[in-house]
Amino acid sequence: MKLVLSASRRTDLVAFYPEVLLKALKRYPPDRVHTVVLWTKDPRNLLRRGRLGKVLSGYSQLFVHYTITGMGRTALEPGVISTREALGFLPELVDLVRDPRRVRVRFDPVVNFYIGGRYYTNLPLYEEVAEETARCGVPAVTVSWVQFYPKVSRRLARHNVTPAPFDLISQWRWMKEVSERYGLELYACCVEGLPTSRCIDGKLLSKLHPEGEPAPLGKAKGQRPLCGCTISLDVGWYTQRCPGGCLYCYANPLERTVCRGSRMS
Repeated sequence: MKLVLSASRRTDLVAFYPEVLLKALKRYPPDRVHTVVLWTKDPRNLLRRGRLGKVLSGYSQLFVHYTITGMGRTALEPGVISTREALGFLPELVDLVRDPRRVRVRFDPVVNFYIGGRYYTNLPLYEEVAEETARCGVPAVTVSWVQFYPKVSRRLARHNVTPAPFDLISQWRWMKEVSERYGLELYACCVEGLPTSRCIDGKLLSKLHPEGEPAPLGKAKGQRPLCGCTISLDVGWYTQRCPGGCLYCYANPLERTVCRGSRMS
């Protein structure tokens, strides 16, 4: 059975390490791969007429997790494109993968912070993202809430950012109401108290495959206990520090000097 290639949960290979992704694709050519699952906040290297797009065009199926949090170009995501830019690329991304069901928008994570003593959340920005997602025909959104691992808390504290209390179920219900208004399915990624979902879903990838080839359906190993994903091979590494610089990231972001004109909220 052909494998599902994930690129990558661990760092944004598409935006910042396309050469690493190209090397991985050379090791796993199209005849060995059922689907390439791409995770990115910036799809420009996919959409440009460059080598990465050309190589990926040889694979039977691409599935893209496209993260838009509403915080791009703020001090929380200093190296990430703005929300307006990100939403503007969504129609091209749908065209690239040839089926809007092969794109999953991720509003990931929802944050609730005190920043310099003032409360901030990106939650109200969800409706704008949901509206454009639906307009492009993308059927579903995945959400999560920031996880305060020790290294995340230390990093945020260096920037005078601390956790703020919130009601997860109330926020989830509001997002569900917004999603239903726009005809979207809403999934939660590894959130305790909410239904288990699959960001990499072998059944869905099998259904969407242009030749109807089956994907592996076994449960992925090495993921968080609440993860429902099916088997894939991830080709990224946490040692590849992500220049997006997202302060809340549980992986290994490269902390950046805040860009001119950026803001914290």
